[in-house]
Amino acid sequence: MNEDRPVPEGCGDRVMSIRANDGMEQPLLCDRDYRAVFEASPDAMLVVDSEGVIRDLNPQALAMFGWTREEMEGSQVEMLVPTANRGLHERHRLRYAEAPSPRPMGRGLDLQALRKDGTAFPVEISLSPGKLASGPEHVICTIRDITGLKRVQWLSRMKAIAAENERKHISRELHDEFLQFLVALKIRGKLLVDEMDREERERAWGVIASQILDAIRGVKRLIRGLRPPKLDQQGLVSALATLFRDARQVHGVTIHATVRLDWVADELDPVTVLAVYRIVQEAVTNAATHAGVREAAVTIRSADRMIVAEIRDEGCGFELANSGAAPDGDNIGLTAMRERAELVGGSLTVLTSPGKGTTVQATVPMVRPDGEQW
Repeated sequence: MNEDRPVPEGCGDRVMSIRANDGMEQPLLCDRDYRAVFEASPDAMLVVDSEGVIRDLNPQALAMFGWTREEMEGSQVEMLVPTANRGLHERHRLRYAEAPSPRPMGRGLDLQALRKDGTAFPVEISLSPGKLASGPEHVICTIRDITGLKRVQWLSRMKAIAAENERKHISRELHDEFLQFLVALKIRGKLLVDEMDREERERAWGVIASQILDAIRGVKRLIRGLRPPKLDQQGLVSALATLFRDARQVHGVTIHATVRLDWVADELDPVTVLAVYRIVQEAVTNAATHAGVREAAVTIRSADRMIVAEIRDEGCGFELANSGAAPDGDNIGLTAMRERAELVGGSLTVLTSPGKGTTVQATVPMVRPDGEQW
């Protein structure tokens, strides 16, 4: 390489050249070119000196953290670390300075960064030491916000948990109800073979017929839970009416329902219809089995090309830190509802607190069978 060539107009003090195949020297990159790469990086980048002071940063770092350049330059890098972790971060930084090398920061750890507004978010950080033109050793920190990746991982984990819970539910239903029925039917059948009294035989046949009818009803309930036939055959409104009737018969909870979908209920995309039904089903089931109430209210309406479903009870409620945040692993039902809403382009909010009841509101766009929004 040759550094004796004249500096092209618009470049800094240094420029390098490389000899091409045709023997002509072509300019490589000058200082300003490298600065442009630094500024254009899609990740946030910081230049930190040996004392942990931020000496330079790119626009993505400003956008990510919310501070101004004047506030960040000259400040300790620990300002970008959650308060509880700052002492540990400083110790790690000093230990890294003893033997710096290009590597990811915090292998195996869930790293968090801090915005100016006080919110923490997950990040991946890569460290690369080097001696800059100014002389002293610096570390270039590349920071990537992985909030989206963490959410995808969380949703995948919740899907697996929800699927396993559904399998356990079906297994319990088959064991506790249908297996017990089959065992009892086998015993009654054996007794019936040896029964000589005509009236007793007729009575026994009546008991068996009644048990078979109960089993048929149980199978139908299980089928409705997996895929409600009326949703396909008669539409959303009819399927919801059956759901509310089952809540009263099975759980003893009366649902006061107001459904105002007018003509749109029969003109919606099947995926949207199923999402609305499942969200209402889960919320009603939660109210019936966990809220400790004898009644709940459901309102479903169409407004501004959206379907709004609200399920409200005055029950025991529960602790939920943030109505818009992802629920934890103990709230699989909330996870399922939120996921269904988001999969069709909607959203879900939950308002609840201990002793104050629970309100679940889902908002999903009305989509026609051809995939277009109304």
